[in-house]
Order: sequence, then structure tokens, then C-alpha cells
Amino acid sequence: MKIKKDYILLLFLLVIIVFTIYFLISSSQPSASVVVNDYRPAYLSEPIPPLEELEVIINNPKFQEMKYTQSFFRPVLVEKKGRVNPFMPFVAKEEE
Repeated sequence: MKIKKDYILLLFLLVIIVFTIYFLISSSQPSASVVVNDYRPAYLSEPIPPLEELEVIINNPKFQEMKYTQSFFRPVLVEKKGRVNPFMPFVAKEEE
């Protein structure tokens, strides 16, 4: 009698585990594709222009005359006190 109860309990647990795994897999697949499509930025859907078109734009004299209004890197001004940090580029303050 004890073997039969253990066997039934084992089958019951297996059915619950299989059903849970099936439910998780089936419910996660459609929602993942919906989430990706709903929250995808618009610029990712635009096609990449062909290389010839990009070369025409880059070779345009007006494009080559463009200048940045701000520099990419702003120098860090530090006083001449303490040790120099070799991992941080800096410009020392000029003493007047």
C-alpha cells in the first residue's frame, strides 16, 4: 500500500512540474515578441542607407565645412597640489 501512495504522489508531482514548465514556456514566448515590438524605438525600424549615398554626403563640401560648436572633451583644471593621477588627463592651472 505504501508503494502505491508514493507512486501516485510521484506521478502527481511530475504532472504538476510538467504543466508548470509548459505554462511558463507557452506564456513567455508571445509576450516577449510583443514587448520587443511595442518598446522598440522608431529609429531602429528605419533602413540603413546604402554606402554610395553615405559617400555622397561625406564628400559634400558643406558637410566637410561643418564645425563642432563644443569640443568633445573639456580639459579638467587642477591645482598643482598632491600627486598626479596618471589615469585622468588634465591641464594644470597656469600660475600668474
